[in-house]
Amino acid sequence: MKAIISDIHGNLHAFKAVLADIEAKGITDVICLGDVVGYGPNPRECLDLVKSCRFINMGNHEEAALDEAAASNFTARAREAIGWTRQMLFEDAAEEPAIREERRRFVKSFVVEKKEGDVKYVHGSPRHPIDEYMVPRDAENRDKMRANFQLVEGICFVGHTHMPGVFTPSAGYSSPEDIMDIFIFDQEKAIINVGSVGQPRDGDPKACYVTFDDLPGERAVVFRRVSYDIEAVVSRIKAISALDSLLAERLRVGK
Repeated sequence: MKAIISDIHGNLHAFKAVLADIEAKGITDVICLGDVVGYGPNPRECLDLVKSCRFINMGNHEEAALDEAAASNFTARAREAIGWTRQMLFEDAAEEPAIREERRRFVKSFVVEKKEGDVKYVHGSPRHPIDEYMVPRDAENRDKMRANFQLVEGICFVGHTHMPGVFTPSAGYSSPEDIMDIFIFDQEKAIINVGSVGQPRDGDPKACYVTFDDLPGERAVVFRRVSYDIEAVVSRIKAISALDSLLAERLRVGK
């Protein structure tokens, strides 16, 4: 069994809670789909913890942390947050240059996409692995869905939107609630959004991730939710002037 996580966004409390839940299930194979940093108050600590993952996809916030030009399409709030994050990761003169450079090398090592058999892992979408959003309403966009499913052999796991769910050619989009938190793979292609560890936006403030049983004839994805100390993260964000208070308030409502 694998655990697949995404969009931690510097939320150390949520990340630790999810890792504890994964460990309690005896799972040792953990994959991260990117956006370890951005928005949240603990980017360094989250990068340290994510090293335990087998591989990490490049998210748009990692890309923007490495290259300021990549943040050109961010909102003003997101640009300010990633600017602060970039400073914390790579430009803090209080840290040894070797530490900053090693951190930069680590982030640069994140993979744009990873394929294992008929399973693909990306941050955004099969078509644009780093930065294309796939939101529930896209199920009605036949051209977009066709273009993405053409690049999927079996299953593709994605993040980026912070909204968990499953896209299939026949059913369109299904939320975790629609399928009672379990998706059974029956040979039809599927694109599965694993949700967000550190900043859910589906109306449920609990951290979200999935587990994946990939056995012959028994392939199943289970959506998991984990409670954590939201108020501690709210307080930490509000203490950092470069982070907009909305980034704290939205954690309470998962929006």
